[in-house]
Amino acid sequence: MTRQLLVDFSDVFNEPILPIETYLAGISRLRRLQCVAHLLGYLSQVPAAERDYKTDMEQIFAPHNRPFATVVYNRMSDLARRAGAKVNFLHPKVVLQLYGYCFELPDCPDTQSYPEVERNLYKACLALNGPYIQQQDQAMADAKRLLPTQRLAALALAGTFSDFELVNHRLPNIAMLQLMKSVRFFEFMEAETRFKPLLEAFLQCFGCQDWPEYFRRLGGVIKPVLQATKRGRIAVELAPDADFESNRAFLRHFTLPEDLPVDHADFTSLRATPLCEEEPGTFALVYPVLVLEALHKGLYFQFSAANRTLPKGQREPDWRSVYCDLFSEQYLLYLLLDAVFRGRGLALSGKAILQGWQLKGQSEPDYYFRHDNRAVLFESKDVLVHKDAKAGHDFATYLDEVKKKFYEDDKQHPKAAKQLANNVARLLRHQLPFDTNFDPAELVIYPVLVVHDRLYNQPGLNVVVNDWFQEELAKLAQEGLAVHNVRPLIIIDADTLMAYHEDFRDGRLVFEDVLEEYVAYLRAPAWAGISTAEDEQRQMQRVHPFALFLENYAEKRGMPGIPQEMLYQILPIINRGAAD
Repeated sequence: MTRQLLVDFSDVFNEPILPIETYLAGISRLRRLQCVAHLLGYLSQVPAAERDYKTDMEQIFAPHNRPFATVVYNRMSDLARRAGAKVNFLHPKVVLQLYGYCFELPDCPDTQSYPEVERNLYKACLALNGPYIQQQDQAMADAKRLLPTQRLAALALAGTFSDFELVNHRLPNIAMLQLMKSVRFFEFMEAETRFKPLLEAFLQCFGCQDWPEYFRRLGGVIKPVLQATKRGRIAVELAPDADFESNRAFLRHFTLPEDLPVDHADFTSLRATPLCEEEPGTFALVYPVLVLEALHKGLYFQFSAANRTLPKGQREPDWRSVYCDLFSEQYLLYLLLDAVFRGRGLALSGKAILQGWQLKGQSEPDYYFRHDNRAVLFESKDVLVHKDAKAGHDFATYLDEVKKKFYEDDKQHPKAAKQLANNVARLLRHQLPFDTNFDPAELVIYPVLVVHDRLYNQPGLNVVVNDWFQEELAKLAQEGLAVHNVRPLIIIDADTLMAYHEDFRDGRLVFEDVLEEYVAYLRAPAWAGISTAEDEQRQMQRVHPFALFLENYAEKRGMPGIPQEMLYQILPIINRGAAD
């Protein structure tokens, strides 16, 4: 695996670092926004593995800057040679921070020449790299201190916890899965009479007659991302027709307000409003992956805002519970897991368990499946780590926040890992009344934590959460329970389940077999004659998330992770009511 090195200012220049505002002085607001949007478009379209300082330089320097670019090239080439690493100077988080400066600074006349703009934007990137690198170094040191027995997982998690979802993505897959989840969400809202006022308030806000129209209008933003053939800035130009003002008003709901400061740590404002109206009717997609994720992620916040506009009697008193419990778990997750398991063994949703058996106030599994001597226990958590905890400044705070979400909170209430361990104990003691016809000594148990955001696919996170689970399992062993066949806790995100649920349903994949393959993958031993590179890869496997493993595992077997039947089902729904 090739080492990556991000270059900072002192690596290239022997001169003082100036304030970012100085580098941007003399560049009009429109010009600087377009330049940085070009870099963000490039970073969103080209995976990190395919980039280095040469490809990065091609995006910023034109031939008229050849003398300066040659000096820079030689210095970076020398640095790469001495470090024995792959060198870059563009990083999505840093360039998003630069975009924030470009957006917030007041407009000014263009006085810099094109060569000067290129040189100063390059210097601004390097200047911002410095603090980011320092944060990463501090996070690495804290992680090694806080996770001393899991050094590899600590380094992997520290290196990704603040920007994983900004760096690791495949735009077509994100677009497809976000679209599918969004359609299922609207179907859920439309099916319940109680949500009618809220759905109408949302549609009124966006000026749409129904929710398929909402999707058709959003398609004008999504299609350019998926159809882009050139690396760089992606923008939507509205046609100057009779619908111009209506279409413009719609897109302005997703446009960064000029009076709103840009959050430079976790980009909360950009995540909610990922478009920038550079000129009337011209909307640039600030960072395309954020635009695609807003397709579904944004709905929670948009409906929350619509909910606040309703009269108190029509308002949902606990919107988060509606979204996270009723939709994410009891609607979407049940739909997926029913498809994976129904007809192959005992498959029960948490709702069915709660209605059919009284468990004396104890937390029932969110889903349960058993076939022969293999059982899968599910715990679902639609949670978000607070933005300040994942901003990159404080790994200790991040780890503490994750522990509260996935182990136990400040009041020592059990969360995912503890809940799974408790249900393992109850299952082995025959205390789950819906399934007791098995030998505990022979039962293989797979504890699965389902999360509802792909940011929890960070390398190393599963290792940390499983360590907490293993602590609880050790206590059960001391109590005399036969835990020898309990597999490690495995984190699976809902997007991955959705991507492959038809492959599981139709028998191209068997869920428990894939879990067993993943456990073997994590525990792969060294072999005689193993090379250094192979051994490094073997060790790195230990921190790989399930999503990455399954993607590679399925791809080798000709399964691209596209639920085609579901995709074909939703396209006519979106086009419902469209003019011929």
